[in-house]
Amino acid sequence: MRIDLHDKSYRVPVVGPAACDDECGRGLHLLAGLAVDWGTLLTATGKAVWFELSADPDMRCRRVRRAESALTKYRRDVGAPPLLRSRSAQILEESATDLIADLLHWVAARGGDPDGLLDRAQMHFEAEAV
Repeated sequence: MRIDLHDKSYRVPVVGPAACDDECGRGLHLLAGLAVDWGTLLTATGKAVWFELSADPDMRCRRVRRAESALTKYRRDVGAPPLLRSRSAQILEESATDLIADLLHWVAARGGDPDGLLDRAQMHFEAEAV
């Protein structure tokens, strides 16, 4: 489903930094997290912001499948033993924690803000959980 919202402003919206407790600036984060795709079109009278939502459950699970694939590759790269069916969820959760910690080290090593990264990731997660 595609939805277009029109207004008279020519200002193109940009996803910018927003903290979890900000009262303004989070709408576009929510939209970007929920939508399959979104964008802006300039019109003769202003602009239209459009977004597409999918009723296909496979589209909603795409992030889960990507995460499982990344975790499986991560486990292989760190030399972890293959997953056993009986404990795979618990082991993948432990691997996810290790992967998140490695990503935070990567951000910090490049002068980034690990706490800010976690805040943004939490916002994306909450937007998708709606």
